[in-house]
Amino acid sequence: MSYDATRVTLADYLQNWLASIQNSIRTATYDHYKILINTHISPALGSILLSRLTSDRIQAVYDGWIRSGIGAPTVIKAHAVLHQALVRAVRTGILVQNPAQYVTRPTRSHVEMRYWSEAEANRFLTTARDNRLYALFHLAITTGARQMELLGLQWGDLDWNLGTLHICRQLARRGELFADLKTKAGKRTIKLGGDTLVALRSHYELQLLERRKAGDAWQEHDLLFTTRTGSPIKHKNLLDRYFQPLVFKAGIPQIRFHDLRHTAVSLMLSNGVPIFVVSKIIGHSRPSITSDTYGHLVAGADDQVGQMMDELVSPITIKVDCG
Repeated sequence: MSYDATRVTLADYLQNWLASIQNSIRTATYDHYKILINTHISPALGSILLSRLTSDRIQAVYDGWIRSGIGAPTVIKAHAVLHQALVRAVRTGILVQNPAQYVTRPTRSHVEMRYWSEAEANRFLTTARDNRLYALFHLAITTGARQMELLGLQWGDLDWNLGTLHICRQLARRGELFADLKTKAGKRTIKLGGDTLVALRSHYELQLLERRKAGDAWQEHDLLFTTRTGSPIKHKNLLDRYFQPLVFKAGIPQIRFHDLRHTAVSLMLSNGVPIFVVSKIIGHSRPSITSDTYGHLVAGADDQVGQMMDELVSPITIKVDCG
C-alpha cells in the first residue's frame, strides 16, 4: 500500500502497519502492540499527519504521560512500538527520517529483586498445604518456572515414569489460549523431585473430583492448573484470590509471584547448584545471563576456596627454618 505522508495520519499508518506485521510476530506480541497503539499512542498523536510528526511533539507527549502518572515502563514500550513502526516508514520512503529516533525516553526505574529465605519459603508452603493450588506454588518454588509457563502446563507435559516436566508453551494473557515462550531456551525439560511428584499426584486426584463435581460445566483443556470448572486461571485471579492471601496468612514478607522465581534461584545457588545448571532449569539462553542477574546471590561463595585448595595440594606441613 502506498502512502502520502502529507495526507495520511499517524493513526491510520499504525493500523496498516499492525496489519502488515500480524502474521510475522507472536499473537501475544501483536496484542500488546495493538493495546499500546490504541490506548496510548493514537489517542495522543494519531491525528497528526505523518509529514508533521516531529521529535518535539513526541517528546511533549512522553513528558505529559510521565507527569500524569503513566509508568516509565509503559512509556518505554510505547516508544519502542512507535520507533519500530516509523523505521518501516523510513525504509519504504514514506518519511525521510524517523522523528522518534531523537526523542529522550524515560529511564526505567530499577525494581529491587526480592526473594524468600529457605525458612520463609517453607513457611509459605506449609500455610498453602491445604490450598487447591498447592502443587502450583510448590512447583514455582522448586523449579523457578514463570507464572504464565505454570498456568500453560498440560498433563501431557508431565512424564510420570521419568519424573520430568516439559515446558513448551505459556498461557496467553489475552486472545488465544496459549502463546509461544519468549525464547527458544525457554523450552526445557526439568527433572522433578519426589515430593513435587507426590504434590502433583494429589493435585491430579483433586482435579478428577472437581471435574466430576462440575459435570457438563467442565471445560476440558488438559491444563494442570484450572478453575473449579476447568477453565484457565487468569493471572490476576491467581494473585488476588490465592497467592497474596496466603502470603498474608503466613506472616512473611510480601513479594510478587515472579519473585518465587528469584526465590528458587536463590535456594539453588545457596545450596551449591552450579550456575550453568540453574540457567538450564530456569530457561535462560546463556549461563552469563543467569550470572549477571543472580551473581550477587553467590557473593562470598569463594570464601572457602583458598582453604579448600590448600587441603587439595598441601598434604604435608611446610616447616620454616628461622635459623
